[in-house]
Amino acid sequence: MKLSARKKKKKIVKSRKKLFGLFFLPLLAVLLVAVGGYLYYQSRAIPELNEENQMTVLPADVATVLGAKTGPKVTSPAPIRIPILVFHYVEYPQDKNDTIRISLTTIPSILEAQIETLKAAGYTFITPSDLVPALNGKVKNFPKKPIILSFDDGYMDLYTDVFPILKQEKVKAVTYIIVDFLNRPNFLFSFQLEDLAKSPLIEIGAHTMDHVALKGMSKDATWYQIAQSRIDLQKELHLPITSFAYPYGSFDQQTIDLVKQAGFTNAVSTLPGIKDTVDNKYYLYRLHPGYLTGQELLNFLAQDKF
Repeated sequence: MKLSARKKKKKIVKSRKKLFGLFFLPLLAVLLVAVGGYLYYQSRAIPELNEENQMTVLPADVATVLGAKTGPKVTSPAPIRIPILVFHYVEYPQDKNDTIRISLTTIPSILEAQIETLKAAGYTFITPSDLVPALNGKVKNFPKKPIILSFDDGYMDLYTDVFPILKQEKVKAVTYIIVDFLNRPNFLFSFQLEDLAKSPLIEIGAHTMDHVALKGMSKDATWYQIAQSRIDLQKELHLPITSFAYPYGSFDQQTIDLVKQAGFTNAVSTLPGIKDTVDNKYYLYRLHPGYLTGQELLNFLAQDKF
């Protein structure tokens, strides 16, 4: 009897070990892989981008080239009055002590109110690829009151907060993506970007590989940041990428030349202004609307000088 009881006990222990091996060890392995993956993902987090110091004056070398144009006089198309509004974070701030992020944040309800204000005032929402033919004088029936919403960097909230508003309001926008920041904490996952790219409401533009200030960089380094960002996005999305944004609005004549050579048809800056021409299609002006809504926003856009 005692021997039989011992055998039964051994069988129970053996079966429990087998059960542990079959179910718990694989579960533990999956858990360890998940934790490891999460820690790796967090380790790739990008330090917060400080967008406070942005270029607001046309570089001297660009102004010199612009003023030195010679040759037969050609009648250029008239300037187009088009506000290009720039946004970064669109979220409800979590950390009240993060003053830099808060200064670059638009609350989703404010963005929604701004869009509704602009729609009611008769604005038509377009993208840079819609604008370029008009700047070149190749569009006859261009909207009387065009406007562009631009979202820089490719933050996660573009997908979670902005995209639902754009779909609800049925308006277009452009987003400028930092290629090497995809799939990192706080930024879009590739599958989210691919989903955005399928929408007729979203134009995808490039914002370099690593969000570096391009003015004064070596030619090779600048070319890599510009050209490779276009190559990678086109390979990822199977779409033509024709619009570019300068990180921090930083550019010089070399940067403009390389943006053209890389195949982009336009680029946005951080120079304030509201009237664009064919001459500045590689440094289109942009405006920060802040928290303005209603008549205050319309009054702001009615100005000629910024």
